[in-house]
Amino acid sequence: MCKKTVKLRLKSCLIVSALFCSSVPAEQWQSNNVLVLHSYAPSYQWTADMQSGIEQAIQDSQSNITLSIEYLDTKRILDKQYFKHFERYFDAKYRDYHFDAVLITDDGALSLINQWQDNPLKGLPMVAGGINNPLASLDSVTDKSHIIFEQDQIAKTLELIANVRPNMKTLYYVSDRSTTSEFIRQQVKQELEGSRQLQLREIRDLPLDEALNQLTHISSQDAVLLTHYNTEILNNQYYSYNYLAHQFSSHSAAPVFVLWKFYISQGVFGGYVQNSSEIGAQMIAALGEFMSFPTGGEIQRGEINKPMVDYLAMQRFGVGAHLLPDNTQYLNEPQSYFKQNWHLLSAGFAIFLIMMLVIVTQAEMIRQKRKINKQNKRIVGLHKRTLQTQKDMIVVLGEAIESRSGETGNHVKRVAKVSYLLGKLYGLSHRELELIEVVSPMHDVGKIVIPEHILDKPAQLDEDEREIMKTHTIHGHKLLSASKGDVFRLSALIALQHHEHWDGNGYPHGIAERDIHIFSRITAVADVFDALLSVRCYKKAWPLEDVIALFQRERGKQFDPNLTDLLIDNMQQFIDIRNMYPDNENRHSNTQNMQK
Repeated sequence: MCKKTVKLRLKSCLIVSALFCSSVPAEQWQSNNVLVLHSYAPSYQWTADMQSGIEQAIQDSQSNITLSIEYLDTKRILDKQYFKHFERYFDAKYRDYHFDAVLITDDGALSLINQWQDNPLKGLPMVAGGINNPLASLDSVTDKSHIIFEQDQIAKTLELIANVRPNMKTLYYVSDRSTTSEFIRQQVKQELEGSRQLQLREIRDLPLDEALNQLTHISSQDAVLLTHYNTEILNNQYYSYNYLAHQFSSHSAAPVFVLWKFYISQGVFGGYVQNSSEIGAQMIAALGEFMSFPTGGEIQRGEINKPMVDYLAMQRFGVGAHLLPDNTQYLNEPQSYFKQNWHLLSAGFAIFLIMMLVIVTQAEMIRQKRKINKQNKRIVGLHKRTLQTQKDMIVVLGEAIESRSGETGNHVKRVAKVSYLLGKLYGLSHRELELIEVVSPMHDVGKIVIPEHILDKPAQLDEDEREIMKTHTIHGHKLLSASKGDVFRLSALIALQHHEHWDGNGYPHGIAERDIHIFSRITAVADVFDALLSVRCYKKAWPLEDVIALFQRERGKQFDPNLTDLLIDNMQQFIDIRNMYPDNENRHSNTQNMQK
């Protein structure tokens, strides 16, 4: 197959694979365009919370939705032609834009959708939320619709008012003539029908100042139910809900009750309130029933209606918590020091626990270390005693052998001490120094198998006798190798190598330089040094000058040059060792030839 054909096939495979792979995420990441049509302005807290709930639900569900948001602001604009103006604006803005669904909030936007002639959104899935009109419907616009009614808990709020104000005679209903206020007014009147003990007094259409003035003089045992109150819009005067909440709660002699969460601030008492953010979340959940947009998470949903009161207003009017439902949520409740700082206290407590754990762990580790140290001390003590016992045994054995060879026991002691000092000057470790002091006296242990007539011969050895004498290194190695352990292993090595020369002319194997173990090199220097300065049956003690001259002459030949220099440079220290362990002049005299 030619290279050109192979390349074409590879390119074809890559193109097909790319097309196949890219087609999968195209559907997954295709955005769904959703129109959000709010009845009120974004500054209206109810609407802002509902929009926040919509966006949070989209985030929780991980849905790929693109929102286009429009605010009608119908609380401020009352022009009958306003919807027509909006239709023209919408056509100009979204003429060539495709929507997949519509979200509608509150009654004003729902009315627009139903009245819209040649509605460009007709047939799309639609979800409406916060609707007060119980007869509202979207059936004329689409067959895919869902409405979440506002369902103000008026009956429960009135029951709450009655519990909090058991001596109430008058309920003041404060509202404007907005669509929502009218629906609530009808429900309140229905709930209070037949009540002879409670009078409903409405405050409507009055300027805000006059309404506030009336509430200033009412009985504190009565109650106020506030809905919406913007009665001066025609005079271009629009009040925010935070401002209204502050004005009514601060002027009213009686507690002010409301039906929406955003009102509970500035001293408003509370009520069974609606949370518009939960309505927004439920709208997205309902929209998911009509559309197949992918979701990667679960929408967090809570209660739309629940009792909620301001703790400061409770204190102002002397209302106890026992008069409120068990599931009441308290706003502005002063928290105890522990509640306010529970994060800090939790962190501190966690740190305390960790520190305690560290302390306990450290204490246990110290206890274990002390136990181990105690055991180690015992082991070290036993080791030292064992080492000392071995040392004593070796010294005794060395003395016996040296005595058999006609030398004094102090010779092996001096060899041990000289070897220790020379090793220390050379830089051996403490452990190595202990070992060489113990094992160096065993260098001539092989003489135990040499015949006595050779050991005791007062004259020069002949060639055959000399060869027999040389075998003491081999015999010593065999004797000491029979036992395991560092002490006997090193003793065997010294016995074998202490007659090897630095230049390779020694015996038994003729090894040279650093192939000779450092212990053997040190022992060789110590043995010859002490032997030359000692009296033997076949020789007198050498003068110190002659001994130094021999070591200078044999430096790098028989002896390690570094060790030779250390011996000569520190000669007085080695002489002091000889003086500490002098020869016994009354020793038993045996004849021996020390030619090795």
